[in-house]
Amino acid sequence: MKIRWFIYIITGFIFGVFDFLFHSFISNVLGQGGVSWRMLTYGVWLVPLIPVAIFEIRISKSKLRAALACSLTWILSIISYYLYMAFQLAFIGVSTRPELHISSQGDPFFWGNWESVFWGVVVGNIVEWSGVAVVGGFIIGFLISFIYLHLEKFIKLRSMRNEKF
Repeated sequence: MKIRWFIYIITGFIFGVFDFLFHSFISNVLGQGGVSWRMLTYGVWLVPLIPVAIFEIRISKSKLRAALACSLTWILSIISYYLYMAFQLAFIGVSTRPELHISSQGDPFFWGNWESVFWGVVVGNIVEWSGVAVVGGFIIGFLISFIYLHLEKFIKLRSMRNEKF
């Protein structure tokens, strides 16, 4: 496996945590449900894909590999987003869900609560969003690489034409 694929894996994991924190931030600043909130919530997911797709297309010259790199990045972002959410609930978020904080381990319902959260929220949402990550990441990665290759050809043709004059 090439080192760049490890970079895509690390990018996916880091972005998932970043998105969790970013989403919390914009929800506190903008509230939820406005147009700008939606644009920022969903638009931020293009941030890791643009450099990943361009980097992969420049090295491999394959739109398919660029699309697969974007799918991989998005699926790992989804996984790290929900795993960080579980970490946040267990170790940091005493005020948000105190029944899930590790300090409540003596509670007789602690493990039952965690089982419900783990299977319902963490695993359920990972499975639910995985299809979007794989298919959407593939489509967007393919489109980014397609646009990049055509812009690259256009720039080369234009510079060749300028050299002739």
